[in-house]
Amino acid sequence: MNDSQKSRERTNDASLNCLLGALVADAASLGLHWLYDTQRIADIAKQHHGQVAFIPPNPTHYDAVPGYFAHAKRSNGMLTQYGETLLLAINSIAQYGQFDTANYQQAYLETFGLGGSYTGYIDRPTKATINNIVNEQLTPSGTDDDQHPAISTLPAIVVCYQEDNALQDKINAAIQVTNVNDEATHYGWVFAQALQSVLQGNSIIPSLETAAKNAPDYIRRKLTQALESTESNSVAYGEITERACHLKQGMPLAFHILKNSSTFKQAVETNIKAGGDSAGRAIIIGALFGAYTNIESGNGIPLEWILSLNGNVNILTDCKQLRNCSA
Repeated sequence: MNDSQKSRERTNDASLNCLLGALVADAASLGLHWLYDTQRIADIAKQHHGQVAFIPPNPTHYDAVPGYFAHAKRSNGMLTQYGETLLLAINSIAQYGQFDTANYQQAYLETFGLGGSYTGYIDRPTKATINNIVNEQLTPSGTDDDQHPAISTLPAIVVCYQEDNALQDKINAAIQVTNVNDEATHYGWVFAQALQSVLQGNSIIPSLETAAKNAPDYIRRKLTQALESTESNSVAYGEITERACHLKQGMPLAFHILKNSSTFKQAVETNIKAGGDSAGRAIIIGALFGAYTNIESGNGIPLEWILSLNGNVNILTDCKQLRNCSA
């Protein structure tokens, strides 16, 4: 195998692990998603040998503490609405060989709309997007919102177009399917740049630093503070960033977790223990750490977690199809 073939194989592996990492991290966070009380999460961890990934959804975990039990219709191993959105983008790109906005919008309606294939919690941007598509408001179909749905599709877009000069245009188009908001666009491009860098073979922390440096000042300050903080406990740092669904909260906390984690498992577990919108942050953390590590390595995606993912065989097939779409 020559150097070019080795480089292509490494890129394909990184792309596959990026997609799998995001989906696995999302599913791992389902059971404690939107539980804001970090002490309650710590108590639950003690009952599960210190682990919080793939805890079955249980409404009693949310009793008398800040939080919202959103996933009564989901079961352990399933994806949240963020993961389902990413999987929808993966399937759409794999089917058409590109990100086609019109085809994706139709698939989005058939998945999340009335009578669609998805059963579960529908967030505000998704509801607004469905309403716009139904009413043929398509260019764009998104709503003015700065929350995590903006970045849910981006691992698929970056994997497909990582070597394309039009990557930023593709990122913006994907974001505006659900979110028409400058802050969402800016944070989305930060994530895309960091992920593109890691897929190209660079380490996580330099990729985060460069993406933060290139961001608008109001974003750069938050991300740089997260990367340079002397506080190494990300659960504690969540008190500074806050833990809710807005990208200005989720992205800095995700950067802090990535900076202070040495394995995929540690990053995902820490993210869940940090509470709040852990699933929204999971797409960022899982994609970046997955892209950087091998499944076979000790710091990569645990095989047992992949096996815990509902529909794992089909998901693996879909991710393998997509990873070569830009070749």
